[in-house]
Amino acid sequence: MIQDEKQINFPFSAIVGQDDFKLALILNLVDPLIGGVLAIGDKGTGKTTLIRSLTNLMSTQQSFPFINLPIGVSEDRLIGSIDLEQLINAKKEVVNLGLMAQAHQGVLYVDEVNLLQDYLTDILLDAAASGSYYVEREGISRYFKSQFCLVGSMNPEEGNLRPQLKDRFGLSVRITTPTDPKVRQQIIKQRFEFDDNPIEFVANYKNKDEDIAIQIERAKKNLKSIKISDSIIEYCSVLAVQHQVEGLRADILLLKSARAYASYLNQSEVTTEAVDKIADFVLNHRSLHQNPNQQNPSQNENEQPKESPVDGNTSKEEKIHILIPQNEFNKPKEVTTNTIDNGANSIHNNKGNITTTDTKKTVSQYIATDKFELKTKRKSNLLKQHHIFLIDSSGSMMKDEIITYAKGAVHKIAEQSKKQHTQFSVVSLFDGEAQHILNQTGVLKEIETALTNLKTGGKTNLAAGFKKIKGICSDIAFHHHLHIITDGKLNAEHTLEDIVLAFQTYCKGIHTTQIIDAEKGVVKIGVAQEFANRIQANYEILMRATVSETPTPIKR
Repeated sequence: MIQDEKQINFPFSAIVGQDDFKLALILNLVDPLIGGVLAIGDKGTGKTTLIRSLTNLMSTQQSFPFINLPIGVSEDRLIGSIDLEQLINAKKEVVNLGLMAQAHQGVLYVDEVNLLQDYLTDILLDAAASGSYYVEREGISRYFKSQFCLVGSMNPEEGNLRPQLKDRFGLSVRITTPTDPKVRQQIIKQRFEFDDNPIEFVANYKNKDEDIAIQIERAKKNLKSIKISDSIIEYCSVLAVQHQVEGLRADILLLKSARAYASYLNQSEVTTEAVDKIADFVLNHRSLHQNPNQQNPSQNENEQPKESPVDGNTSKEEKIHILIPQNEFNKPKEVTTNTIDNGANSIHNNKGNITTTDTKKTVSQYIATDKFELKTKRKSNLLKQHHIFLIDSSGSMMKDEIITYAKGAVHKIAEQSKKQHTQFSVVSLFDGEAQHILNQTGVLKEIETALTNLKTGGKTNLAAGFKKIKGICSDIAFHHHLHIITDGKLNAEHTLEDIVLAFQTYCKGIHTTQIIDAEKGVVKIGVAQEFANRIQANYEILMRATVSETPTPIKR
């Protein structure tokens, strides 16, 4: 949606402690073809406040749209659609503008961009990088300009963005909570001043915002006149190689961003100082030096890596198949190695002979150009089990002792599921919010205590519960089983469609789901049952009788 013009936003120049983010935004306003900014940071650090302040900053322009992209946006709403009624009845080709076209010459903001569907993120990034796109619908092709400043924000606690998509963002900045007490005090004072008298506060910073806006407009006009020498191009390429980036996107963006920065400073040519100033914005999310999975070069070559608890110890029943490609030195064959207690391997060759040798030595005998495909057969039962209970403790659950039955159902499932390596978590829906009241415990007594202290009242907000669950089920060492106990009486602000979309967005890490319907009465609305059908979950009715232990896996 387009930002309400009557809304008063915090002044851009008044924001303290986010200098890098402010500079990255300015560079994209100077040159929208840089491809946007990805802000990665802690919650409550003012990311959204800064982004919305751009409307104040560019208020001198006649048209500076600010488009806030909802997470559940459809493809037609994003890129545009054909008015079929007009096409069929009036024979007119009427194209409804998409949000990307509406954001032309402005800002398109995606909060929690890591939760947006990947193919929609691809479309956004393509348009941001090229400055235009086509709508192909019903045999009609239309061209739209879409030069906008794309800004995405995300909290890593709610899931990461795929590396392929992260690389498509032109710049990235890391937003951290300020640790300097003086800076924190200044932020708090300014916030109070703004909340108490926003009109006066904005007026005090109006001149500073106008100066920055004039500087940006001047930089946009002079951008193409900034000189880039061959030595600067070489400097950027060497910098990209040193950080082991993939592709040439980093080289190009180093030059584009440095040129925009030089133009913003009213310089005539790009300098190495300008490149150094913006280098982190371009390289932070692309450099292999930042990859935690990269092997430490200081590690001893002879030192064998420790096995992770996810994989478990390699047993005698696990086999590693090494597929050796055909080349002039050998013929295609499959070598099977079985791990035995003394660390050696039994290699079965085509003739059925068995030779005991060392795996590392055997593999090193092949030439360096050979490629090996390792396939490990792993038992699924090595994964630990994690049961997550999402309990609706809203006001409607207090009637007829429904919440008491719900607590009994949780306790029964926990008793039946109690095995070695089994963990339990509890999330409560109370007063329109979700509260994580118990985190991964194997002690049944702790579950009883949490259920005893369970608060009840207010409205049901399942979407908030699903968002909370996303962080709980991020550990891939577990099979996560979700048990939802609710009467289906949703918050009036949410429809069933909203709840289904929230589940599909936040609960991708769930292995199985069970809906326990707590709705009572002769006449039922049946929302819980319909929800179970929509997400293909196991459905049961809450009764005094035993609730089944293992739900049906979701078919995705």
